[in-house]
Amino acid sequence: MTKARIFLIILALIGTALIVYSPHYDYRFPCHIDEWHHISEALRLEKGEFHGGVSGFRVGFQLLLFSLSKFTDLVLSYKYFPAAWSVVSALVLFWTVYNKTGKRYHTALFAVLFFASIKSNVNITGLWFLSPLTFSIPFIYLYVFFFTEGVERHSKKLMISSLVIMLLLVPVHSISFLFSIPFLLIYSLCNLNYFRKEWRFFSVFFVMPVVGAVFYKFMTKTPWGSLLGTLFKVLQFKRGWGVLELDNSFYELYSFAGYALAALGIILILIGYEKTKKYLAYALWPITVFISIMVFRKTDVSYISPYQRNLYYFAISLPFLSALGLDNVIRFFSDRTKKTRMAEDLKRLLGKGSIVILFILVGFFTFKDYWHIPKQIDLYQVVKEDEYKALLFLKELPPDVVIATPRISTGLYSISGHQPVATYFFYGNRPDCERFFRAKECEKKDEILKKYNVRYVLSLRRIDCGWKLIYDRRPFIYDVR
Repeated sequence: MTKARIFLIILALIGTALIVYSPHYDYRFPCHIDEWHHISEALRLEKGEFHGGVSGFRVGFQLLLFSLSKFTDLVLSYKYFPAAWSVVSALVLFWTVYNKTGKRYHTALFAVLFFASIKSNVNITGLWFLSPLTFSIPFIYLYVFFFTEGVERHSKKLMISSLVIMLLLVPVHSISFLFSIPFLLIYSLCNLNYFRKEWRFFSVFFVMPVVGAVFYKFMTKTPWGSLLGTLFKVLQFKRGWGVLELDNSFYELYSFAGYALAALGIILILIGYEKTKKYLAYALWPITVFISIMVFRKTDVSYISPYQRNLYYFAISLPFLSALGLDNVIRFFSDRTKKTRMAEDLKRLLGKGSIVILFILVGFFTFKDYWHIPKQIDLYQVVKEDEYKALLFLKELPPDVVIATPRISTGLYSISGHQPVATYFFYGNRPDCERFFRAKECEKKDEILKKYNVRYVLSLRRIDCGWKLIYDRRPFIYDVR
């Protein structure tokens, strides 16, 4: 690879990092409640306060954050993590596309640009946030690549590499493997002769459901006798599973230009213009996930993987296909130009000029609405600067129970080490917390304080209930014992 090509990919990676970091240009804290939740769980690991349960299915990711907490303040450093990890994901995508396509550099480079254009919001999440889902992205690209290459090359070594990555995802984000079962199964059936021939070797893949089931039993303490029935129910993600369940527009995920080129890429694969079997899994991926999304919208049930996550698995399947489509469009224009009757110098100038104009147009329409987010799924700003200072004040006090608004409480444990009465979603009784701040009578407030054995009240407004004021700046902090 030439120095110019290396420079271009470095430039694309820097651009990816800058665009993913953009929400933090004017906000230095995590932007999603999931990020705050995982920071809290990582810090709880050290104190033996880990909640387990549903949260336990992400313990691998939280262990990684716990390790990082030994070297840095997670709350202040987290803003860098999504951008840094997006570079890792984009680089893995470049490598997989480059090798999958027989070293077609421009296709791999275009894939990185389309990857950077995938949109983010608090419902479908996305590259702007580092969560178990986004952490899993490069591993998804890798296990799909190793699996398909292993089948095509009849390489058991590559197949084992794919299996190892799948197993590593079980304690990190098992759904990031589960969602792929339909399209990998269909792909496998298309290569049935090889699987029949090597059935003894491929039986090792049955270790995946066994490991997954044992991990689920361990985290939920489900009895062996009811394990299969419980798993069958758990893998039906009904409406109400997520915090937000909107009928998201597909344009909240990806651009029209990207979709058009991805559709072209799928068509080229299915009609055999591009190497059909080599790229078949990459065409089946968005098709099967799209069908799952449509099934949920009709039945309110999503099987194997939840609707919100399927939206993002659909989005991350598209950059390779969009790049394939764009590369073929450019080749078409280039071939047409070469066949025209004109001077060679003029022909070269016309060819390069038309490609540059096409690339600029595609780039413009790909990123045009990148920062447009519907109001109901706009970014959270959980903690503001003055609230952060108040929580640092609490950090100096012995750990106890604090009641604050659910918004501020979402970041309370991560910053101060105190236990919140309730956060937006993951902890406690949110209605009681909201009732406390709505109540005008001190008697009703005191009832809630007594119920949860609260020591400190953090309020955006002064409260005249005879409590001791220990922090006389907004937000105000009271010692109520």
